[in-house]
Amino acid sequence: MDEGERKFGHLVRDAFGALTSLDSRFWRTFIALAFRPGRLSRDYIDGKRARWLAPLTIFILANLVYFLSPATTDFNLPFEDQVPGHIAIEAQGDPEALSPAFRAYHETRQGQIHSPLTAPLVERRVAARDAARRAASDGERGYTLADYKRAYDRTNLDVSKLLVGLHVPFMGLALLLLFIRKRMFFAEHFVAALHLFSFAVLLQQLLLGPIGFLGRHMGGPWFMALIQPLIDLSLVILAIYFLIALRRVYQTPWWWATPATLLFMGSIVIIHLFIYRPVQFLTIHALI
Repeated sequence: MDEGERKFGHLVRDAFGALTSLDSRFWRTFIALAFRPGRLSRDYIDGKRARWLAPLTIFILANLVYFLSPATTDFNLPFEDQVPGHIAIEAQGDPEALSPAFRAYHETRQGQIHSPLTAPLVERRVAARDAARRAASDGERGYTLADYKRAYDRTNLDVSKLLVGLHVPFMGLALLLLFIRKRMFFAEHFVAALHLFSFAVLLQQLLLGPIGFLGRHMGGPWFMALIQPLIDLSLVILAIYFLIALRRVYQTPWWWATPATLLFMGSIVIIHLFIYRPVQFLTIHALI
């Protein structure tokens, strides 16, 4: 071996060359993921796998991006969006200092679908800790909903990073039911779900990440004015991407791919509302 190849500089140049080469599997895979919907899944099903990164590798890398810099998304709802409005208001610490807009928004909110069942868990936890703390401090200081909220929001981001992949197996099940006549293995539907979810996560990071960062650090009314159009745009892009991907993966005509896409996106909403959010809330509740 040449002496120059044993030096650290050669190692760095070699690694940089592998990452920047458009012929590498890394870049080839993610370019296909972004601009050729369904190609990776179809090739996997057809046994053409050597050109691409493994589906789980793609999923892990996409989630690593989310793990390192999560955008403002429905994956990490704050405490006040997880509970009925009256609890959200009380948990602010000083309800009298709330803005009229915040109060008006939350006064009539019923919370999430699971809130009628989980709100009593919060109230019992707060009451028990309040009694224990007052007993330990001779009644000088108790435990409030504001204390619970602070603990919840500190833990929320880390839990959402770990649980976000919970969507994938249920998305795979939805694809199996939608295309049951194709007589494919569940693993093949699961691979398609991995690719679709990886694209969705990366898209949200690209569109919502920068705005979320600025909103957290600068604030201002412009944040909401920008975030909603970007959310709407991401949904349109996802709908088009899913339509093309499902048609290619399952080799189905447009007349079925179109309603299948709508049903698939509806199933994701159901998974998110009825499975992910309750599991996320209960996990955080158990940890704090």
